[in-house]
Amino acid sequence: MLTLERVERLVNEGADIVLDELDLGDRDRDLLGLAVVSMIHLLREDKDSVELDEVIKGRYEASPAEVRNWWDW
Repeated sequence: MLTLERVERLVNEGADIVLDELDLGDRDRDLLGLAVVSMIHLLREDKDSVELDEVIKGRYEASPAEVRNWWDW
């Protein structure tokens, strides 16, 4: 049975598979992490869509501007 907790664990494990197999730089690792956090945020909040800044505010200690600056956005 797929519970929210199991889906969250599986999404994180899927990201770990990629991270373990590919030699990614910090920017790519952070981007994959942000994608995982965004998926989990959508699941937990039971939403079809969300703004990136909302995800960052809810899941990171850094401000949206700081996080976006990781990729020079």
